Amino acid sequence: MFSITSFLVVSGWSANIDNSVLLLLRNTGNSSMPVGPGWFLDFMQDISSFGSVTAVILITILTSGLLIIRKEYIPLNSFLTTVIGGGLIELLMKEIFSRPRPQIVSHLVNVDTYSFPSGHSAISTIVYLALAFLIFKFEIKRSIKLYFLSSAIFLILLIGFSRIYLGVHYPSDVLGGWALGLIWISSRLMFSNKFKKN
Repeated sequence: MFSITSFLVVSGWSANIDNSVLLLLRNTGNSSMPVGPGWFLDFMQDISSFGSVTAVILITILTSGLLIIRKEYIPLNSFLTTVIGGGLIELLMKEIFSRPRPQIVSHLVNVDTYSFPSGHSAISTIVYLALAFLIFKFEIKRSIKLYFLSSAIFLILLIGFSRIYLGVHYPSDVLGGWALGLIWISSRLMFSNKFKKN
């Protein structure tokens, strides 16, 4: 999915769909006003913050603190490597593609980096799935595991949509971010399982 999305972005083939979706989420005749009631804009801005650098750093620190208290040093190392490594890869991809932010609609939050892939989408996929899989290690009940995994996926989807709604990312940016996050978290899980077997 990341390869396909990247190709569509670089070739320009995603432009029409990207712009159409952004305009669909704005009032006709006034692209600075999003569709929906005023409270929904506030809600989307709050949801978007769950994928911010500040939120990721706080979650990482608090989770690391808990693992240190429990003396779970192997999961701690795996969690930190996953989050920090994923963040660095996401920043590298932004520099490689250097895609400008959408200009067809007004930005409803401040942004100052490149657009593809969406950092909020990528890092939220990495962090919240990493947390869910970390809980799997300590939780026995399948229903609880399913609840945390479903909650993580729901939040990831909401964060991605919020970036489109706020006009700071194209839909293809969000798809690329999700795909990049899944690639990284999957590779980390595969490495972890291989390490355990050895």
